Amino acid sequence: MNTRTFVPAVIATGALSAASLAGFVYSDAQNDLFDNGFANLDIASVAVTNDATNVYFAVTTRGFSNWTKYGIMMGDNTGSGTLSNPWGRPHNTNGQLISHFAGSWVDGGGGTQHWWYTTGWSMADQYGNLVSGNTATFTVARGSLADGFTILFDVGTSGGGGGDPWVDLLSRSDQSTSGWGSGSTSGTFLSYTVVPAPGAIALLGVAGLISRRRR
Repeated sequence: MNTRTFVPAVIATGALSAASLAGFVYSDAQNDLFDNGFANLDIASVAVTNDATNVYFAVTTRGFSNWTKYGIMMGDNTGSGTLSNPWGRPHNTNGQLISHFAGSWVDGGGGTQHWWYTTGWSMADQYGNLVSGNTATFTVARGSLADGFTILFDVGTSGGGGGDPWVDLLSRSDQSTSGWGSGSTSGTFLSYTVVPAPGAIALLGVAGLISRRRR
């Protein structure tokens, strides 16, 4: 991909809170599910931030249950990737290619799988995650991603069945699927541009640099 290969790897989060870093909060419509009783699947917002080493995705849902499954689909605009996802969830990316996927669960001790696509999907690593209240945070190593590199992404929530669709998607403000037996469809992927590490801009006041972006 391009001259800066997009090769992140998901790693376990430490004590660092994504919300404490400079970045963006992407708001999502609530009560937009085929069954709004699933508050744990209803995405309220996703905060995306970075420091010198990692990119952080903090997914906040309207409620919480430990059977929730999370998926982060990532790509860029270089025309490399695939329309499928390695978990085999019935999903239409709406023509947008993904080259990396982070799939996570918070029951059974929690875990996150990182997959990348070349000629097929391969699982790179498996790590933990960080849960606080209704927010689950996942960490992606920046690798060779330089300041100014733009990641295109979508975030979905789902159940534990292998054939379950993404019940809610950050890219949509309406229903992503009509039910458990129907595939889901993305809207337009969101974009996040890697910013200078907070350490380099600390004198500007990290807290004052948190911006909100509403789709």
